[in-house]
Amino acid sequence: MSSGARRIILLTLVVGIFTMPVGAASVAVSPPRLTFTPGPGGYFEGEIEVYGAKDKDIRVKTYFLDWDFDPSGNVQFYSEQDRVQRSATAWLQLEPKEFLLPAKVKKHVKVWGRVPVGTEPGDYWSMFFVEFIPFSGLQTSGVKISGRVGGSVTITVPGMIVPTGRISSFTITYKTEEENPELGGKIIFENTGNGILEPTGRLEIKDLQNKLIGTVPIPPAKILPGAKREIELRHTLTLEQGKYIAIALLDYGGEKLAGYQRIFEVK
Repeated sequence: MSSGARRIILLTLVVGIFTMPVGAASVAVSPPRLTFTPGPGGYFEGEIEVYGAKDKDIRVKTYFLDWDFDPSGNVQFYSEQDRVQRSATAWLQLEPKEFLLPAKVKKHVKVWGRVPVGTEPGDYWSMFFVEFIPFSGLQTSGVKISGRVGGSVTITVPGMIVPTGRISSFTITYKTEEENPELGGKIIFENTGNGILEPTGRLEIKDLQNKLIGTVPIPPAKILPGAKREIELRHTLTLEQGKYIAIALLDYGGEKLAGYQRIFEVK
């Protein structure tokens, strides 16, 4: 990756609101998520509210960044555009782009844009940021403030949006060496559709006579269109020696559950 394509990785599972420390200032942005479904002509409009610190005036600037997930679900930010296929950043505007936020004051920031003609139906996304710039001339104390607060923007272009996906891989392990026997594994889910999916599900453990022995919840995940996501499994479960069937079942909003089956042995 070139230096101009600097990537910032933020370890989180679900995109929502992200903050960086701003000293003793109590600064916030609401809402942490914006969703738009444009009407005829593709225009959309909304706003965010930026709440000032209790005792400090702060200079603020606003901007957008592209983002996506890596296979493990960590958020990746990109300082260059055109790195994310379904980015909405180029469609979006923030106003004002830079302003002074007096202490204890709430500022409304307009968010708007227009979907380009011919854009295919589905979900597109970006991330807004409100960055607090050190402004020593207006500080009421000697402390400088810096940091940023952000949130996600999702734009759903109307049309044929059908949730489709599949479990492309499923591995399972069982550890008995430790004090608490642990069932582990990894599910790889592919979002083959044009909308964001948030599958939830369970892992059913059965014996070879198809008797249900136990059920393990599968952690929720957010998966972008065209992407793969690794979902890690770790659960304390006591099993006797023998062979078992593990069935992974995920409900992603489609007509049928996504499933995958493995046989494993406890020695």
